[in-house]
Amino acid sequence: MNGRFSDALQRRINAIQILLAVIFLVFAARLWYLQILQASYYDERARRHWVRSVVIHPPRGLIVDSNGNVLATNTISYNLCVIPAEFEVSDGTLHLLSKLSGKTEKQILELVSDSRYRGFEPVAIKRGLDKKSLIEALERMHTMTGVTIEEVPIRRYPYDKLAAHVLGYIGEVSKEVLKERHELLPGDRVGKSGVEKVYDKFLQGKKGYKLVEVDAAGALVRKLSEIRARPGKTLRLTLDLRWQMACEAALKGRHGAIVVMDVNDGSILAMCSSPSFSPNSFSNGMTKSEWHKLRTDRSHPLQNKAIGGCYPPGSTFKLVTALAGLSSGVITPQTKFTCNGGLRVGRRFFRCWRRHGTVDLVRAIGQSCDTYFYRVGLLVGPERLSKYANMFLLGRNCKIDLPGERSGLVPTPSWKKARYGVRWYDGDTANYAIGQGYLLTTPLQMCIVAAAIANGGIVYRPHLLLSIEDGSGRIIKRYEPLVLSKLSINPKTLTPIRYGMQCAVYGNGGTARALVNSPISVAGKTGSSQHRRGEKPHAWFIGYAPIDSPKVAFSVIVEASGHGGEVAVPIMKQVLVEMRWWFERRERTSYIRW
Repeated sequence: MNGRFSDALQRRINAIQILLAVIFLVFAARLWYLQILQASYYDERARRHWVRSVVIHPPRGLIVDSNGNVLATNTISYNLCVIPAEFEVSDGTLHLLSKLSGKTEKQILELVSDSRYRGFEPVAIKRGLDKKSLIEALERMHTMTGVTIEEVPIRRYPYDKLAAHVLGYIGEVSKEVLKERHELLPGDRVGKSGVEKVYDKFLQGKKGYKLVEVDAAGALVRKLSEIRARPGKTLRLTLDLRWQMACEAALKGRHGAIVVMDVNDGSILAMCSSPSFSPNSFSNGMTKSEWHKLRTDRSHPLQNKAIGGCYPPGSTFKLVTALAGLSSGVITPQTKFTCNGGLRVGRRFFRCWRRHGTVDLVRAIGQSCDTYFYRVGLLVGPERLSKYANMFLLGRNCKIDLPGERSGLVPTPSWKKARYGVRWYDGDTANYAIGQGYLLTTPLQMCIVAAAIANGGIVYRPHLLLSIEDGSGRIIKRYEPLVLSKLSINPKTLTPIRYGMQCAVYGNGGTARALVNSPISVAGKTGSSQHRRGEKPHAWFIGYAPIDSPKVAFSVIVEASGHGGEVAVPIMKQVLVEMRWWFERRERTSYIRW
């Protein structure tokens, strides 16, 4: 019996030895496979897990005004990101990411899936983490594989809404732009409007890269190498912060626009559009609901009304009608017409806003007599009215360095026939002569009209760029004034028109008499343009200052608010009172009284 037990035990020992030998051979074969055949594959995977290439986003270039005041700068923000190649899905991770980002778990999974091609490049789940969320994310980071916090510079506008339409805002680059600009990567932030968009290539800067060693949890161990990012260039604008602040304060609570321009080179000193928006709200990304609310706002806060709003110019256009009449020889400065409250044209009686009696050109401009300009317009005719309007760039793009500019409309009989299939009537000409009917202009265009009258007939290209500078202040590019056209007139023809604009402020019955006590001498023309039955007219005021040595031209429009003399003139007076120190000559210069 002991022999049989001994044989059975030996057989069991042999079986165990064979089993152990087989297991050993399996392990040995597996080790040989992994360490020899698959060595390069696993070496590369191992390296990927401990060596990572990280993009260094450059600070966006500064935007400053003409005096160096910073209008757009950068600050540090923290983004919650996933690394597609390392991200491991778990209920706990998805729940926490959803809580911190405000996105649903489904949205997070879709975003990660759509970004798989980006490999080890971080994909932002939430931009601009607040302090509480940042702390919570850092505390739980060790439990979330493939999740990281990215430190990036973001745009900040110190004055928030100030000059928002000029500066613009930034947002995530679109697929269309990515196809055109190969230096950009998905997720990069680019200019979407304003000078941020026009000069984006200068402001963008150049990315840097660094190789870092990380542990299994993705935490930084050490930096291996680095190519530094290069900040974007500094954009110096023609804007003057003090002019801009004065204009925006005067326009606050109104819907409209103000443009102030240097009459001698086309530099824009101030451009404001109201209501405005906060470009800071775009810096970290905006939710769909926030964007929808902003886009569908009936007050159109995103529209730059100074260049994108088209309005009938009303009586401000009488300056163009006067020039057309003088230059074509149908009137002289001494030509007089009698206003009995209007003029019959065909079967219709075209009213004037009051009875002016017998007036010459200067008084007609100063008192804004419609009847006088009905007559001038009928003598000039629509074709010549259009010709002189075009000289001032009305109906054309002014080529300002901003997106969204509209050209307005300068009508002609042939345009009306093509557009509506009916002929042009004398009534159309009468309306045209006083800035009504089909005529549409922008506040910028009417500012150019005032500037050209002030400087002797030169139409400069309006511009916002003063210079582009590198980090040390060295000028890389400087803007040179560009003359777009010169009025084909005798410069002396402008003299009675200027006198008429002075009469509007300082003459008896002038429509801009509210400015008579302004600390700066002003010449201007009011306007009240009808636009919709049952609503108040748009209030206009354009002009230049000071009278004897013009430095600035301006244009003010307040939508659906009343008459220009009652609404727009006091607004410009407030600006001039605030900016009286800016002018070299503070006391009012001499002027002619009527």
